[in-house]
Amino acid sequence: MQISLTGSTGFIGARLSRALHEAGHTVRLLLRPGRESAAPLPEGERVQYHAGDLTDAASLEGFLAGSDLLLHLASAHDHFTDEQMRAVNIGGTEGLLEEAKRQGRHKDESFEIWIVSSAVIGAPVYSYYRDSKRIQEKLIRGSGINWTSFRPTLVYGEGDMRHTAPLLRKCAAQSGTMWIPHSGKSKINPVHVDDVIDAVMRFFDFDRGVDCCYELAGPGGISYNQFIDATIAAAGGKLKRRNIPKKWADRLIFIKGLFKDTTEDRRASAYFMLHHEHDISNAADELGWTPRSYAEGIRQVAQGDWWRE
Repeated sequence: MQISLTGSTGFIGARLSRALHEAGHTVRLLLRPGRESAAPLPEGERVQYHAGDLTDAASLEGFLAGSDLLLHLASAHDHFTDEQMRAVNIGGTEGLLEEAKRQGRHKDESFEIWIVSSAVIGAPVYSYYRDSKRIQEKLIRGSGINWTSFRPTLVYGEGDMRHTAPLLRKCAAQSGTMWIPHSGKSKINPVHVDDVIDAVMRFFDFDRGVDCCYELAGPGGISYNQFIDATIAAAGGKLKRRNIPKKWADRLIFIKGLFKDTTEDRRASAYFMLHHEHDISNAADELGWTPRSYAEGIRQVAQGDWWRE
């Protein structure tokens, strides 16, 4: 199968690109001009590069030519500005759908779009990132093209220098206290990056007669306190984890608000009050998918020194 892939230089995309190639597929990677050196695979047999940018629709021309599948992973996360998230998550998706029409792929029943999106789509707390991802998925659903959405929750794993590595370094401290907002009893459901890849690869063998949506998370929710305790144990740290009562956290935000904007603090406070548990039964039942627990996964991830520097 020939597969066009966005986001191949990212944490998840790089692993998925290699898995697809190892499975015998031909992959065409969308790379911003000048980013060829960041590609996870060298250009050559069954690996093609397409120079383009999701914010420039004209540069996408030819990207889907002859492809059987578009795997759309590229995303601007919430550390980008609202304008950047709009341009990439929404505008980029519109550009890809325009390219599908140029190539006549929207009329081809065999052509599919799989999007690796985000479980945050369903979170009942405001963020522009969440809303941009909801619109992105709606655009694909309404395109008339056969689609599938994989919605991973908090993804962790070796090589994640943005989240996993900094958390492990912090939790490896041999003294001190880590303060956790509120009671720490709210549940989250992290998923190992290799388990995300496993779910996507299993879908190739599933009878894809209808459009599908899969929540990808760990086998069960764990409290934020358990999440931190497991990470400290895996990193060999001796930190003491303590909680800040909600009333004190709210008072601190109020005092801070007398001097500066605390919108992000209030959103974060609300986020820590939510339970983030996800129903993975369809992935388990239809794909035979079994994710590892966070305690097991973070022990595996913490092995070696990749995260220490």
